[in-house]
This record gives sequence, structure tokens and C-alpha cells, in this order.
Amino acid sequence: MLRTVKAGKETIEYELIQTARASLQLRALPDRLRLFAPKNYPLRQADQFVRDRADWIRQARAQLDAYRDREAERFPMTDGMSVPLEGRQWTLRLETAPRRSARFEDGVILLRAPDISPDAVRGQLRDALIERARARIEQRLAHYIPLIGRRPGRVTIREQRTKWGSCSSKNNLNFNWKLIMAPPEALDYVVVHELCHLYEFNHSAKFWERMARYQPDYAVWRDFLRSGWAHPYN
Repeated sequence: MLRTVKAGKETIEYELIQTARASLQLRALPDRLRLFAPKNYPLRQADQFVRDRADWIRQARAQLDAYRDREAERFPMTDGMSVPLEGRQWTLRLETAPRRSARFEDGVILLRAPDISPDAVRGQLRDALIERARARIEQRLAHYIPLIGRRPGRVTIREQRTKWGSCSSKNNLNFNWKLIMAPPEALDYVVVHELCHLYEFNHSAKFWERMARYQPDYAVWRDFLRSGWAHPYN
């Protein structure tokens, strides 16, 4: 639910997401501001919570703007740029064309589009990588589900800043599309990790024993993902 509040002369738009939770959490994301609140939380109180944090919101947005500027300098989205994909460095090639298309072949990501400006390329590359991530994650789920023995509910591919994957109490799995840029073993680690949560909804010794059955070197890839390697969508 999108809502708008006034804080002095400033207008703040935010997305209110109400879930089965006990506390409020405000997140400043690159595309929008989100407030996570308990179900049936009063709208007036939610608006006031956001209004009271106007200074924090301005600071968070300034930090995001500075971050985007640094990332644009590191990854300019120009022809010939190197893009990490499935543990290798691929070369980005750009061509002007009437319609958008994307092709992955022989270490080259070829994007064709009417607009090949950096902002347009960033969006098109993101879309192409999401689709590739969706296909690869579905493929690895199909491989591991018969081995592990439990089938999840809904599977969602999304963008998450702080998590590579998650498992809900309803056995729904979420995966971060940015995994497609990591080595295949790292993607497998997250797939196995979330499937094992269908048995053990914790990180107990039993959970890690189960992980080791299907990926004996899981600790290597767990540590890799915790290291925060560089990619164009950090």
C-alpha cells in the first residue's frame, strides 16, 4: 500500500507492508521507502512513525545517492565492461536495434535496444540476469528436491539487499536473483540451504549436518557469500 505524508515542507512517499510481525521496521531502498508493520497497525500511527524519521530518511537517501554514484563509476554500463556471471567474467556488448533483446553466448552478453545509455543498459542487464537466474534456480531445485525429499510451496525470485534466500513458515522459498553472478556452487549452497530449512527451521547442529549430506564443502560457499564480492548490483 503506497502512502504519502507531509514532514514540514517535504512530501514523503512510502510503501506500507503489513505482515505477522510484532515491531515496525523502516527501510530505505534504492527504488522506494518501505515500512514493515504488524497486521492491522493503525494507518495514522504508521504515517506518524515515518514523519518522525524524516531526518533519518534524508540521510539514508543521501547515502544511497552517494553509493549509486560510486557504483556508476565502478560499473559504467558501457560496451566492453566485464560482468560476473556464474563465477566467470563475461564481456558486455551493446548494439543499437529497434527492439530489446539479450543473448548469452561464448562469454559475451549481447544486449540490443533502441536506447543504450548507461541507465537503460543497467535496467536491461538486470532484467536479463533475473530471467537467467530464474531458469537456473528452477533447474537446481528440480535437481535437489528429489534428493532432499521435501517440496517447497511457492518459489519467488526477488531482489534482496541483505539476504541470499529465505524460507517462510509456510514453506515458501525466496531467492535473490543476484546469485546468478556468483559461482554455481554458491547458488547451489543457497538452494540446498533453503530446502534443508523445510526439515529444520533453524541453524542447529542437525541443520548443518543435513547440509553436509548434500554439499560437503558448504562452509566454503557460505563464507564466500558472506564476503560480499563485487558485482554491478551490490
